[in-house]
Formats: sequence, structure tokens, C-alpha cells
Amino acid sequence: MGGAETRTRPRGRAAAWSGGPRVVLVAVLTMLLTLAWAGTPAQAKPKVAFKITDEAIAESSGLTRDPDRGLYWTVNDSGDTGRVFALNESGELQGTVSFRAQPTDVEAVGYHDGSLYVADIGDNESSREFVTVYALFDTEPNDSTVLYHAYDFAYPDGPHDAETLLIDGDGRISLVTKGKKGAIYQAPEDPSRSEVNTLTRVADAPGYVTDGQVLDDGRIALRSYVDVKIIDPEDDYRVVAKAATPFQPQGESLSQELDGDGLLVGSEGKDSAVYRMDLPDRMGDAPSAGASPPESAEPSPSPSARQTPAADGAAEDTDPTSGGARGGTTTAVLIAAAVAIVAGGAVYLLRGRARANK
Repeated sequence: MGGAETRTRPRGRAAAWSGGPRVVLVAVLTMLLTLAWAGTPAQAKPKVAFKITDEAIAESSGLTRDPDRGLYWTVNDSGDTGRVFALNESGELQGTVSFRAQPTDVEAVGYHDGSLYVADIGDNESSREFVTVYALFDTEPNDSTVLYHAYDFAYPDGPHDAETLLIDGDGRISLVTKGKKGAIYQAPEDPSRSEVNTLTRVADAPGYVTDGQVLDDGRIALRSYVDVKIIDPEDDYRVVAKAATPFQPQGESLSQELDGDGLLVGSEGKDSAVYRMDLPDRMGDAPSAGASPPESAEPSPSPSARQTPAADGAAEDTDPTSGGARGGTTTAVLIAAAVAIVAGGAVYLLRGRARANK
């Protein structure tokens, strides 16, 4: 009996050593895999909504949606005639609308209540006494020339460069300047067509804004070359959310999607890609906006860490993905801790077996 009892104890102890630690090992390995998965960016590759391939659109500098016709409208930067291009959801040209004017530097386009608004507001030298917004009527994209109203606007504090036109739900026009310290200037409710209208400065704005749009909920989306910020007019125009944009050679356009679910961001250049991105809903990580587009040897397929210019022109390394470098470091530390636990468990198991076999 004693011999049998002696033989039984090692088997029982071995079973105990192999059962407990093995369960721990399985649990820790599961945690390790979970952490590794959690550390993967939720949106590793930005989604291309469409590409603008028509040869006539080489410098798309503004984008707006036309939910009445299921279209998007875009304009070329300075140097083009008075015309606007209609695109379908695949980016294919559906036609144009022209107007008999000679714009100086068109930078944005808007749509409200059946009319198109073309913003001739660019002023790189800050030398224009006034800028102009054209309101076009009968905007069927049938390559026709339409009637328009022209509204001239002057800033109360001298000329400014601007690339952003905002039109709220009541049809009121605002312009956002592009300086290091941007500002929002609002037009009169009923602007004159015979005199120059004086804009009213209503709020500060993020720096280096290149396009924007009033969203369905009344908030405002503003983009720079590297990010999108959401500001709330009901909260003193405070920035309430932000996110990095995908890399673009010269990102100068933004529109809410036709269905309102997300945003589209586009760039100047031939065969330019228009990306879809979610509406920012929190203060995510993003590079510092600069006066010039970010430099890169080749376009990055995802908004991963890249070198972008800071506001003062100096370059800085940033990670514009949600969670940023801090999130990646935290995950790495947790994984390292899990590995240590696994190693400790393995040592514990081996020692236990050694004791059991004595």
C-alpha cells in the first residue's frame, strides 16, 4: 500500500503542476493576442471615395455636395475661367456650369437651396481691396452659361488670404482666413450687390484652414493640409473634435458626404484622390497645421507617422493616427508585461515538474 501511495503522489502533483500553470499560460497568451490586436490601428488604410480624372480638373480647390441632384461640385484654383464642375459619386464628370466673369483666384465652392456659390477669395499677397462671391442660378450640369449675382466683401481690418467659404442653413455667407491665426468673418444677412459689403469678425479660427463646410447639425468642419477640426458656433466656436487627414499632396477641399455620414477630403493635382473619413467625434491626435503642404517622398497609403511642417515652418515627427504614439507605447508596455508573465509561468511550471519528480 505504501509503495502504491508513493507512486500515486507524484502523479497527483504532476497533474496539479500541469493543470494550474497551463491554465494560467493559456489565459496569459489569450491576453497577449488580444493586446496585440487592440494595438492595431482601427483605420490602417484610408478609403478612396473616388478619383478626379477628368483632364479639365487639374487643381481642384474646393468641394461641396448637392443633395438635390446627388452630385458633388468642384472648382479649379486660380487661372481658370468662371466655371464649376459636377461629379457623380464615382468622380465622373457629369457636366459644367459657366458664368460670364473673370475671377481672380477662386478657392472654394458652396451649395445652398438650389444655388451654387463660387468664392473668388484667394489673396496670397494680401493686396485685394475686396473679394467676391458669385451666386449662380439654374445650376443644371448641362454645360450651359447661367445668370449670377456678385457680392463684393471687404475685411474690416485690411486684406486677408482666404480659401474657405461657409454657408449656414439660412444661406448666410462667412469666410475663414488662412493665416497662422485664422478668423471667421461673417457677411451681412442681406448683402448688397451694388456696394462693397463690410464683413464682421465673429470668432477666431484654427490656423491655415484650406476649406470647410457647415454640417447638418450646425457645427462647422474646417480642414488644413493635415487635419480636420470640428468647431461649434453654439460654444463660442470652440474646437470640439479633430482628426488627421490621409496624406495628400495639397489637400484643399472638404465636403460632407451626400448622406451626411462622413467627410470627403480632396487635393489639387491631376488624377487626384478624394478620401472618405469619419466625422471626428473626439480630440484625436493630428499633426500641427502649416502654411505649406506636408513634404513626403511618396504619398503614404495610410495616415501613419510621417514628417510634416509645424506652424513656424520647422519639421516635426508626428503620428496622426487615432491614439498616437502614446497609445502605441502603452500597448508595447502591456505586451512586454504579458511576455514577462508568460516567461515566469514557464519557469514556474518547469520547477514544479522538477520538484514533482524528486
